Amino acid sequence: MNAENIQRSRFRRRVLTLLAAPLALVACVVSPQPSPPDPDLSGDGIELLDPGTEELDGFLAFEAAPGSVTPAGGVVIVTNLDGTDAPSTVPVRDDGSFAVALPGFPNNVVRFQVDNDGARSEPIDLAVDATGQNASIVDDEPACLRIDPSRFLPLDGAGDTQTIVLTNDCADTIQIDAPRLRRGRAPISFSPTQPFDIAPGENGFVTVRALGEAEVPGANETEDVLFFEIVGPTPARRAVTVTLPD
Repeated sequence: MNAENIQRSRFRRRVLTLLAAPLALVACVVSPQPSPPDPDLSGDGIELLDPGTEELDGFLAFEAAPGSVTPAGGVVIVTNLDGTDAPSTVPVRDDGSFAVALPGFPNNVVRFQVDNDGARSEPIDLAVDATGQNASIVDDEPACLRIDPSRFLPLDGAGDTQTIVLTNDCADTIQIDAPRLRRGRAPISFSPTQPFDIAPGENGFVTVRALGEAEVPGANETEDVLFFEIVGPTPARRAVTVTLPD
């Protein structure tokens, strides 16, 4: 290879190197970054505390052990499903623990859900016993009634419509009272609004829609809980948290 060809080869390599540099930079800029993992909440480490004073009568206090929230971060939204107060929001500590006290009484069911920058965990429900000294994780009953989504339905904003599917795998017809919202202060509508039955092997459908501000003046909350009260053959309750963008 003569001197002229060597010079051209070096020049070509330099040009390719210079061209590759901005391409690599662009690739770094436009490459999607991996999303952080959705938070996970373990109900096993959540303990009901003894208030220890009459001044705290009418309150339920809980403390979650380190590692209850992974990855540690965000807040925990705590809702008394048997009350009508607004949910309580408490920060997650660096070790994945948290503590909260909220209005409540024995026999109440309390829901816990992590919100970490908009990513939410699956809700965990704890039932406080009649003594007010113990709490246990609530399973979905009856197990043969499948609800999809089972406990959490995010809506994307005004006009977004989603369907909750209830599937009856039981041997008997499931009778459900009129669905209702826990507070009714978020711009959310649902249908049907009347009681309905689901025969064995059949599906029921509930449509949930996010409304605009003009449709529901003054409804400025961003989440609520939609209840399905099962009246037969065995009384039970299912609850689906419905959220809107902040």
